[in-house]
Amino acid sequence: MNRKKWRNLVFILVAVFALVATSCSGSEDADDAPAAEPAPTSAPAPADEPADEPEPAVEPADEPADEPSDEPADEPADEPSDEPADEPEATPVPLTASFRGVTETEIRIGMTSLDAEMFGFDQGDLASKWQVAVDAVNARGGINGRMLVPFIDVLDVIGTVEADATCVKFVEDKMVFAFVGWLREDNELCYTERNNTIAVNGNDVTPEAISRSNGLLFATEATKLGIQRNLVAAAAADGLIDGKRVHFSILASEDSLTDPLLETLEAHGATITSVSRVTSVGDVQAAEAEHDVIIQRIADEDPDLVYSLEPALMSGAMIRAGIDIPQITSESSEDLYLNLGVDPTAIQLHVYAPAQIKTFWDRGDDPLLNECVDNYNNAQITDEDGNVELVNVTEDPSQPINLNLVVRACQTVWLFAAIATAAGPNLTNETFLEAAANLGPIDLPGMSAASMSEGKIGADDSPLVKVIWDDEKEEFVETG
Repeated sequence: MNRKKWRNLVFILVAVFALVATSCSGSEDADDAPAAEPAPTSAPAPADEPADEPEPAVEPADEPADEPSDEPADEPADEPSDEPADEPEATPVPLTASFRGVTETEIRIGMTSLDAEMFGFDQGDLASKWQVAVDAVNARGGINGRMLVPFIDVLDVIGTVEADATCVKFVEDKMVFAFVGWLREDNELCYTERNNTIAVNGNDVTPEAISRSNGLLFATEATKLGIQRNLVAAAAADGLIDGKRVHFSILASEDSLTDPLLETLEAHGATITSVSRVTSVGDVQAAEAEHDVIIQRIADEDPDLVYSLEPALMSGAMIRAGIDIPQITSESSEDLYLNLGVDPTAIQLHVYAPAQIKTFWDRGDDPLLNECVDNYNNAQITDEDGNVELVNVTEDPSQPINLNLVVRACQTVWLFAAIATAAGPNLTNETFLEAAANLGPIDLPGMSAASMSEGKIGADDSPLVKVIWDDEKEEFVETG
């Protein structure tokens, strides 16, 4: 299968876990684990430490007041020592069955992975990828001493019925504390909205899922707002934002992103000339006509830069009008440009995209990523007949289709572990959410930056990288 066809298929059918192209809102994000640990451990010290016992009160004796004495006065008390007093050791908080799926010894989690074998992809042993990631956390002592107990199902990548049935099984039969895995098509809502269960998705999540999940939804991927903020940061680092007059264009249906992105642009030194909200969707001719009107307005304003969330249509309108104003975007799907007959090299188009995991792998400087892959390649499983063998991998475990799946499993499990560890020994929905809101920066494999904070859904903060159009491959490629 040639690279372009493979890329197209991944974008259309396996976008849920961004196999190769990506490393991604209603109310979205407001936008530490040690490197040697597979499960980041940024948990605070237990809060329930016993207070120091007060000194017993001393009853005064019924004696007359002291008479003046000819004896010399007592020597002054010794000067206080500079050495700190020994701190009393904290009393460990006993682990109890604090919540559904959480006992004194274990935390039950439901896990799914998405099978694209029907499209000719050799994905290796999908269930084992998740099992190995869990085993790595348990080998380090689990979550504050509790072991993760996973229930793993592999689902077809197409359809929602199977995912919903698995959700019901996990929640009602297995009584899991949380879902940790891959889902698509807003299937997280079965857990978050309908069953009050935390979900940590290794895929990107939609604004619809976020708005309906009651704060129980988290993801490894940056949300749409997070990606756009990372785009602004990358463009600003290249000198494209500060001091520039910027026209901002967005779909009307995504208007909730407008104010936070305008604030981000202004924080990086931009002045906003105007905002256009595109209403035409699904009708190419109507959308092109609407962009032709918008581009005339832009020409009258003569901004230094256009920021468009619909760059293919905006680029086509610029070409038709003979206008060439620099434009920034995060849209790197070649089909969007090719299907509209737009040559991305015909205008000043600055495209930034999330770095691929393969890029981190090729650099070789990500110890967590290397540890994740080593864990998988060295893992052994026992088959139904009791035979122990190495986990089934593709011919080359470092190839993108397998590498991405392995690393996504590590990212998702280790993100859950970081938050659950920070929640402390009394693990409940409430303590988990509080821990996520206060977690701050964390280390995850295949990401140059990640964090969780109040209102933040997606962990990935990795700056986007500049990509350029390759005529021969007919796709955007990283500059290098």
